[in-house]
Amino acid sequence: MSKPSFFKSDLFRIIAIIVVSSIGIFRILHSNISGSAILYIGIPAAIGAFLLISTKETAEKDWKSRLARFSRYSLIIMLGSSVILLEGFLCVVMFMPIYFLVIFIVFLIKQAYEKNKGRSNMHLHILPLILIVSASEGIHPSLSFDRYNEVTSSKVVNVSIDQIKRNLVRPVELEQSRNWLLTLFPMPYQTDIGPLDEGEIHTIHYRYHRWFVTNTHEGYTKMKVAEVSDNRIRLEMLEDTSYLSNYLKAHGTEINMKALDSGRTEVKLTIKYDRLLDPAWYFDPLQAYATKQLGTYLIETMIE
Repeated sequence: MSKPSFFKSDLFRIIAIIVVSSIGIFRILHSNISGSAILYIGIPAAIGAFLLISTKETAEKDWKSRLARFSRYSLIIMLGSSVILLEGFLCVVMFMPIYFLVIFIVFLIKQAYEKNKGRSNMHLHILPLILIVSASEGIHPSLSFDRYNEVTSSKVVNVSIDQIKRNLVRPVELEQSRNWLLTLFPMPYQTDIGPLDEGEIHTIHYRYHRWFVTNTHEGYTKMKVAEVSDNRIRLEMLEDTSYLSNYLKAHGTEINMKALDSGRTEVKLTIKYDRLLDPAWYFDPLQAYATKQLGTYLIETMIE
């Protein structure tokens, strides 16, 4: 009698959803639509729907209690799938806001349909339709928004242009306090920076422990000094195997400098990249914010 009771339990259904969703995510991650919104909207919507359909109805009449239970189960599924897929802490943190937003929308849809039983509910199909359309973003170029971005950070520093150029080729210690979002990302553990001459290759090495001390990803970025003039330095990305290359495709960096009075300089650092993840409404502002903070941090640590 114990086996049937287990196979009918919520625990068994949650485990089944974890296994099925992990298989689905794995297949998507190893396809040409790995960064599409079907992963970040479609999968959470499917998890929420299967969870609502398969788990037992409870005696809880308070919608807040039902939502808390639904969210708890959803969190278990997300964390369980992340462990199976060897995903890191960074992915979980970035995924969590949009995951629970979609989960909450699925819960609202269920509540709305239950409340409108026996009445015309054609208007309720709008939310599911929005989820379906949103999940299709990125599965084809015609269903994608512009991915190219240029984010500029600027600051007036008490350093001359000549001193800035000397600072850029000195050994860097990136131990200063960072913006809260930047603290989630791995910092370089080794920098191979040569002279600031056109054609020189600069290599930066990264090591990211997905599980804090293990499940490690090793990578590097190789950049070529493409242009050095009196007021501008331009670096082109040649190769990027760092963990960040899963989120964006970096093209390079441009530093523009304008001499001011009293030996001060206005510095504008522009980072150019393609966003690799959809939906754009979520990842575009998130990546732009992180990139702007990174630009400011680089000005303060490498230039100033």
